[in-house]
Amino acid sequence: MSLAGVLVAAGCSDSGKASKSDPPTAKGGAPATPAATTAAAGFTKEGWFGGADGLHARLQIAGVERQGAKSVLKYSLTSLDQAPKSVPVEIALLDPVAGKLYKPTATTSAAQLAPNATRQMQAEYPAIPQTVQKVTAITPGTAGEYTGIPVTGAGDSPAAGSGSGASGASGGNPVELYDITEGEIKDVTSSGTDVTMNLRTDVLFAFNSAKLSGRAKSVLDEAAQEIKAKADPDKRPLAFDGFTDSKGSDSYNLKLSRQRAEAVMGEMKKRLGNAFKYSAHGKGEAEPVAKEGGKDDAQARARNRRVEISYVVRQQTAGATGSSTAAAGGRGGTVAPAAFHGQDGNTVASRYGRFGADKRRLDVKPFYRDGAYIVCVFTITDEGPGTTPPDANYAHKDYPGGAFTSFSVLAQGGKDVYRAVRVGPGDPGKPAAYVDPGRATFLTAANQPQRGFIYVPAPPGNISSVVFDGGPFGKVLNVPVS
Repeated sequence: MSLAGVLVAAGCSDSGKASKSDPPTAKGGAPATPAATTAAAGFTKEGWFGGADGLHARLQIAGVERQGAKSVLKYSLTSLDQAPKSVPVEIALLDPVAGKLYKPTATTSAAQLAPNATRQMQAEYPAIPQTVQKVTAITPGTAGEYTGIPVTGAGDSPAAGSGSGASGASGGNPVELYDITEGEIKDVTSSGTDVTMNLRTDVLFAFNSAKLSGRAKSVLDEAAQEIKAKADPDKRPLAFDGFTDSKGSDSYNLKLSRQRAEAVMGEMKKRLGNAFKYSAHGKGEAEPVAKEGGKDDAQARARNRRVEISYVVRQQTAGATGSSTAAAGGRGGTVAPAAFHGQDGNTVASRYGRFGADKRRLDVKPFYRDGAYIVCVFTITDEGPGTTPPDANYAHKDYPGGAFTSFSVLAQGGKDVYRAVRVGPGDPGKPAAYVDPGRATFLTAANQPQRGFIYVPAPPGNISSVVFDGGPFGKVLNVPVS
């Protein structure tokens, strides 16, 4: 199961409803999660790998070595199962500061691994830059993320694998990671190489009008400051694309969206001057970012009514990303990779959701910082009376493909929503891969806790706690972030 290749379709029948209660304040008390344990030697966890009811095993990572023009991950897998099993083990390597994901160049499979047997394994990746001293290994199972894995050896070139704008393209390796932040005025999707800023037209214009409102000035002033600080004027032009919701005729929507894009472009030219090139287009109701219809139809339509500004990020000299340094594009401020996180802390809060006749419990663990990201850790237990569907997932309808994209984070007292980190650029409404275990179900029996995690962009500042939105399970306040 490849992190970048596993696409779990959204909108399946496994939809849930949270218990009707006020969001609890987080507090300790429950025992530590058994799914992630630290061994005396090496970077070791136990978990279930592969598909539903897959291989129960202990996976120990020795480290990553630079070997000429490639990097090699060395690890061992010990079966704790009762019978021989075969599972693919495709581990991705994450640079949590630069925001890049290195995919293995070939599939590694544990074929017919016998009970209690240990198999020495390795996987090859593109060369990791010499400035990168630590990476996180993302395993396809409940053991999840292995933070703080050392990268050793000289390699071929100091700049090898550092990437360019092309690395984010489909099929590239390494792949750019994209932060997704939703706000009341704008939504932003950003990587270390490009940014897309969706300005809500309800803020910029009156209904059915292409004349900028009085409120638009401060919004465009702020957008211009950000573009001036981050955008590279020598790359592609600043693109202004207008969009509407699906109400109205196609011809009317196309005309209105073009007029609005041109109006925003004209104002931005006044603020940014001739240093940049500009282009504007109207796309009408094409490429919706939110699925209209349903109980949140008004909110979805408001997100679709937008003027999208996209630009290329001005690149800076790479720092030593194995130590504290600024993340790509300034995301997350000054950060450092996490040390090895071998064991989860005590449960800080529990929430319940109904999925058909079944009741499932979400146990939230303390979160922690890994580079530019917050790692959200939790377990989900199906309390029955039935079993967990092997294809169960908790995907948001606007972000299909990820196992837990309905989950998100808010800063305490803030309104911006920080969603699961996407692998690669993606297309609105189409399935994509996210930094998560690749699936939500590894055990189907009732009362079997299974560990999950997602990476979300860290909100600005020194965050010590966040609000966690568990999607169908509801919200948890004051989740600690170490």
